[in-house]
Amino acid sequence: MESAAPGPQPPRTGFGPGPALLAVAAFGLYWLSSLVLEARAGTLAFGADTWVYADLANGRILERIGTDYLHDRIIRFHPLTVALAAVWMEVLAPLSTWIEPRSLLKAMFAAAGAVGVWAAMRAFAAVVPGRLVLPLGAVYALTLGVWYFSSVEESKAVTAAFAALYIATWLHLRTRWSARGALLLTAILLVACLNEIVAAFLAVIPAVDTLVRRGWNVLRHGRWIAWHGLAAPAAFVLLETAIKGRLVGAGPDAENASHVSMLVHYLTQNDLGWASLTTFLLNWLFFNVAAPALATSHALPAQPGYTAYFEPALGGYFASPVSAALLLLLVAIPVASLLPRLRGDRPADLAGILPALAAYAFVRGAFFFLINPGESMLFASGATLAHLLLVGMPLAASRLPAKRETLVALALLLLVVNGTFILGV
Repeated sequence: MESAAPGPQPPRTGFGPGPALLAVAAFGLYWLSSLVLEARAGTLAFGADTWVYADLANGRILERIGTDYLHDRIIRFHPLTVALAAVWMEVLAPLSTWIEPRSLLKAMFAAAGAVGVWAAMRAFAAVVPGRLVLPLGAVYALTLGVWYFSSVEESKAVTAAFAALYIATWLHLRTRWSARGALLLTAILLVACLNEIVAAFLAVIPAVDTLVRRGWNVLRHGRWIAWHGLAAPAAFVLLETAIKGRLVGAGPDAENASHVSMLVHYLTQNDLGWASLTTFLLNWLFFNVAAPALATSHALPAQPGYTAYFEPALGGYFASPVSAALLLLLVAIPVASLLPRLRGDRPADLAGILPALAAYAFVRGAFFFLINPGESMLFASGATLAHLLLVGMPLAASRLPAKRETLVALALLLLVVNGTFILGV
């Protein structure tokens, strides 16, 4: 039987101004980075459809439906991002006298990234000691996937933000359950699915967490989760009827026609061999956190002229002592946290969180490996917070010395390594 006494107990109250200030700093960093990436023509890496979303700065979104299938595609599959962009540009239209519309649109994606950083720190505050919240928040903000996709016009910043909001809401709701909180969690799931239907996998977190904590009593204590999960099929019906059926029509090919046809299209064309698996894991677990090179140089077989991916090897990190130190630290932290002599005891009330987060990370990863392993960087930021919690919680409970200082060092290394990639120098 697990004891609740050993190990550091996470704070349950208070949040302070630090996370808000860090989120504001993240917004500034992302917006500035967006201008740098635009200036050096670096906005099209990792399969990002930046040029399609950038066109939203021109306005008249509804008027142009049916005139461009790429424009219709992002409305069909990511209507929330399009709606947010339309509202953002309308509200900030008076500023276009001083700031060009394209830069205003970039600010929206930077703001989405900043919201995700704030939500990530809310999540950390529920499960780790307060002194580790800001360093972990900085690590999250500076991971390459979060940083890059908050600095280009793409739906993935919105996806990551809603994943962080959902996880943070659940981590606080699970210890102070209320009907209002459950409704908020359900609303977040519904809206997240309207931005990306694969956000439905987030519902795995409360389901597995409750199952681990309650056992088969979940049938009595967790019946609300079944109703909560209905938000995903409700979103799917809205996407396939109200959005695709009435607002925009089906696309001209199998990839763009509907969610189901897109699923079948990718399932039938992907090579799921060992090389695909290793490439996927390198991108999903390592490259999404830290850039292994100053520039992308690898092309997928299906797109031989599009060298927008990292070479699928860890050797690139050892080209620089800074990136080598970063890689070693990324590996050493989780390994050391789990060594028998250093491993701490988990608080009993957090016993279900790690399996729940691992289940979500696995299901999301397995789905995108089956669907689109080559472009895994495009989808990895939606699992970044889960990955950091899976590392951060054992670290917080461990007997390792200087945990805060270690996380600060990790954040600084990420700033240097990923910053040089953003700058392209």
